[in-house]
Amino acid sequence: MSDKLHVKKHIKYLERHLALLPSKYQEHEPNKLAIICYALVGQACLGVDVPKKYEESKSWLETHYREFNLNGDLVSGFVSCPTMDLTAVPTINLPNTLFALYNMICLDNYEFLFEGIDRDSICRFVSKCQIPGRGTFVSCLDSMDNSIRSPTDSSDLRYCYIAVAILNLMGCQTTVQMRKYIDVDNLLEFIKSHCCMTGGFGQYGEAHAGYTSCALSILDIMGGDCWQILSPDFVSRTIEWLVMRQVSNQGCMKLMVNNENYDLADNGGFQGRENKFADTCYVFWCLNSLEILNRFTKLGTTYHIDALNYLLENTQNDVIGGFAKNDEDDPDPYHTCLGIAAISLINGNFNGPMFLPTTLLYKYRTHYVQ
Repeated sequence: MSDKLHVKKHIKYLERHLALLPSKYQEHEPNKLAIICYALVGQACLGVDVPKKYEESKSWLETHYREFNLNGDLVSGFVSCPTMDLTAVPTINLPNTLFALYNMICLDNYEFLFEGIDRDSICRFVSKCQIPGRGTFVSCLDSMDNSIRSPTDSSDLRYCYIAVAILNLMGCQTTVQMRKYIDVDNLLEFIKSHCCMTGGFGQYGEAHAGYTSCALSILDIMGGDCWQILSPDFVSRTIEWLVMRQVSNQGCMKLMVNNENYDLADNGGFQGRENKFADTCYVFWCLNSLEILNRFTKLGTTYHIDALNYLLENTQNDVIGGFAKNDEDDPDPYHTCLGIAAISLINGNFNGPMFLPTTLLYKYRTHYVQ
């Protein structure tokens, strides 16, 4: 860790969000498990003994697990909070299920992960969220007809990533094992359909760093022949597109000073799309993608130095800790976790595709094998 990283302040900042949330977060009650995840993963990256520190929280998290019998099929997952738990209506969804699993792993709650949940029924829930013929996923089932997936929910690459990550954590380590629950071929076709001419992945032909990270993470998790859907030319264009997302105040880039979407102070940061300001979270998404694609080229890591300086000097809060979206906003748990994760990724201590510190993921998989 860099000497400029305010470790103690960041830990205190994340601790506060596990004790009492600010009033402005009241509307984020459905996202409570996500906030907890950001706080736990962030602290784990900073060297905190999370299982020991939050031992008493294990039983509280376990109460968010739900099982439902849908026309003879048992499915299960996690609800975000008690207020979102409705009788006879499966309010479980894929994002909260993944965040809950991350939280359990951070707490070393292996007993519950291997004995307290029905792993097969969680995988069946993932299966029911896949849209037949399209390959993509929604996050939940229809609240009016529990036998079908939501007809109004979003269905983009984010949910594809969440679905694959859940299956992987539940023991599906290969595409052969995943085929038991999902249509892998249509999923790969859906990913391929989001390739952009510029390189990268996105909707409506516009590449986006977040979607690109999701797509590449899916391919990294599934491995094997899945990479064959991408041509060498597309991989090269994607690497170039990602590298070009790093903002610079050097050379000809200074000619952009009259562009209202360009800020000299963003030097070293990454933008999510072309002609946008840099943002802490996109440092992680772009670095994760470049790390994955490093297997195809000798790209090096020269972009790490400026990215690290951007995080530590621009978006890190020197007073109360935490990281903000940019150098003007207040810090928040999401950007704090992504900023810390980016620094851990640079240091080689974070598994970007699975979004967990390498030590935690190794311990979890070791227990799974046992």
